Amino acid sequence: MTDHYDNVKGVDWREVFPWTTLTRAFSVAVSIPVLLLASLGVGITISGWQFADYLLVSDAPAVALVGATSEDGSTGAQSDLGGEAFTEATELESAEDDPEETKGQMAPTEYREGQEMLGHSDYRALPLTVNSTDQDQSIFEQLLNGNVLGVIRNTYDSVFGGARELDSKTGNALCIVQVAWLLIVWSFFGATITRIAVIRIGRGEKISLKEAMADVRRKYISYLMSPLFVLVSCFVLSLPMVLISLLLNFDVGVVLASVLWIIVIIAGIGVTVLLTGFFFGWPLMWPTISAEEAGDVYEATSRTFAYTFQAPLQYLFYVLVSIAIWIPSVMLVQNFTAVAEQVVFSATSVAADESSLIQQFIAGETTLESQSGTFQVGANIIYGLHWFAHLMADSFCAGFFFASFSGVYLLLRRYVDHTALDEVFVIDDKTKYGLEDLIQQSTEEAAAQVTD
Repeated sequence: MTDHYDNVKGVDWREVFPWTTLTRAFSVAVSIPVLLLASLGVGITISGWQFADYLLVSDAPAVALVGATSEDGSTGAQSDLGGEAFTEATELESAEDDPEETKGQMAPTEYREGQEMLGHSDYRALPLTVNSTDQDQSIFEQLLNGNVLGVIRNTYDSVFGGARELDSKTGNALCIVQVAWLLIVWSFFGATITRIAVIRIGRGEKISLKEAMADVRRKYISYLMSPLFVLVSCFVLSLPMVLISLLLNFDVGVVLASVLWIIVIIAGIGVTVLLTGFFFGWPLMWPTISAEEAGDVYEATSRTFAYTFQAPLQYLFYVLVSIAIWIPSVMLVQNFTAVAEQVVFSATSVAADESSLIQQFIAGETTLESQSGTFQVGANIIYGLHWFAHLMADSFCAGFFFASFSGVYLLLRRYVDHTALDEVFVIDDKTKYGLEDLIQQSTEEAAAQVTD
């Protein structure tokens, strides 16, 4: 008997190791359209946050006049300084003679509201802070206590260095506005990146920036509402808990609440499930809308929760692979930017002695006050170009985030629904024009052929 052997001509490693598809996220993230989208998104986000900060946060903080007491006078000076209340701090006043004695113990916990005396000759201004236990609690404890806004605010402060002593009302309002602006901006820019990524990673094809933005514009409401849908659902489920908790204010109401407490437990479990799925699965929502023909709020929510809970280990593995790719990618991009900048200044310093001065100005090591106005204008333009180049390098992280999770979504869909990676919705002639338009187009083409 003759043995027949087939020669192996090659191995499709993407079929053997499908997670290698995530390596395409790097090529997507460093493409010029994605870098531009990420840079514009970051710039617009920061500008909106600064504008909200300007509107909501007063530039003049409340102060406590050290040494001022209510016995010093009773003039209506509170209205002279914008209605700020001044308080007494005898511990700080005594620290003037021996500052080492009270070093580390100068955080008064109780303030007595008093009247300010403009004529008092011995006082110093101290920012009036708000004592809060948020900083002393872990993130898990704050989430258990329902202090989601505090978690978001503390995370924002730690990442962007914006830690300030704000009252609770102003801090929460600022946090809500900034999160809303973040969602509005990235529902367009981040969604456009996911649309480019699902086609590049899934189908291996390219889509123009104009086409991607047009696709996102048609579904922008779905991109915007998909995260809000889960949060609104959590709010609706929490209403029975709030209403039943009102009964606890009365002795008889406690008995009635105990009868209805099973509703509180069920609602609490429902809210916990929704928040858990949303916390881990929200990055999959926008790739769902970008990849599916029927991508909408319901499709994004259902697929996100299904993949998160049905394949948690695969999800975790794909995220770890993305992180393993992201770390050297960031190092590569940042070092490439630094080397390119050094090459530019090294080349220009050969023919221009002022190149080193401009380089020091860009680095913030010197000023151009002694230079002419024309020189300053040109130097500022060069500074702006270098600033935008660094912004694009820093925005690579945002582009890689959305691109990598687009690949993660396609892999999870392949694992759970057994759907091929290249099954990504694209707008062709059938979906672009519709049946009636195609019939009319075919009729016109047939008539033209008969005429010829």
